[in-house]
Amino acid sequence: MVADLSAGELAAYFALRAAGDRLQRAVTQQLRSYDLTEVQFSILAQLGSAGDGIGMGQLARALVVTKSGLTYQVGQLEARGLVARHPDANDDRAVQLHLTAGGKKLLAHVMPAHVALVRELFIDRVGPADLAIIRDNLAQVAQD
Repeated sequence: MVADLSAGELAAYFALRAAGDRLQRAVTQQLRSYDLTEVQFSILAQLGSAGDGIGMGQLARALVVTKSGLTYQVGQLEARGLVARHPDANDDRAVQLHLTAGGKKLLAHVMPAHVALVRELFIDRVGPADLAIIRDNLAQVAQD
């Protein structure tokens, strides 16, 4: 109920929502031009930074998605030749997900435009000290 929030708390909440919504709309539109969803891009970005593959369970936790939802999105990327599943050397029941050459090429093409957009709409509008405060506070909010 709105009456339970102070004017400052309500303003902070609305500012967070407005900023998040604006950034999400712009990112969604940009990724659509590459025929990617936000989750698919996040999968490619996580794999690109991992270098050595990631287990599906670990990836689902990192992206805060269900394993079944992740399996669907990975299947879409796999059908496009962007990712490949390989057996986990340490666990016969598990698979490791890796970028293919095509996935690396697409990520290398998408990432500069994505970084530029994030810089324009967020990073460059906030000073370094405030950015650290935002990061730390939003990390607390994002915890289970």
